[in-house]
Amino acid sequence: MPDFADQFQAHDRRSALREPVDAVDGPGGMAGRFAMFCAATALMMAAAGIWMFPAPDHAVMLVKLGASLGMFGAGAVLLSGLNATQEMARVEIDAGRDEIRTYDRELRGRVFLTGRYRMSEFAEIRLCNRTFFARDTAGQLVVSVPVRSRSQERAIRSALSLA
Repeated sequence: MPDFADQFQAHDRRSALREPVDAVDGPGGMAGRFAMFCAATALMMAAAGIWMFPAPDHAVMLVKLGASLGMFGAGAVLLSGLNATQEMARVEIDAGRDEIRTYDRELRGRVFLTGRYRMSEFAEIRLCNRTFFARDTAGQLVVSVPVRSRSQERAIRSALSLA
């Protein structure tokens, strides 16, 4: 939960600007999502298909039950991860233009520019506990996104030191 009630208004401020942007997922982005979908579908079908073969005794039935629950659960996790990667917000730090831009992705994959902020508009920009935060001069939280890798963390630190 946010610390202050003002932070709840961050999404409303971001959704005021919604410009469609032509963006690509990067190399293999669509192929990766397709492979994840195929793997999830195969695991869920295998969870049901394991019951097509008869079991000689009750011990094998218990093993089949555990395997089918495990495969179904793994497929469900892959499917939920597929949706989560599409809904993630994205932040771009442009040291050349001295601004931070925020993007949101719809479930269909369309990307929208939801905010463009000058570095001088921020009272606080920090990277803490693998999360990038930025607050404006009014104290409202404008950007809060997780940082997934050390290379992203180094890139953010170098971009902020240049700005």
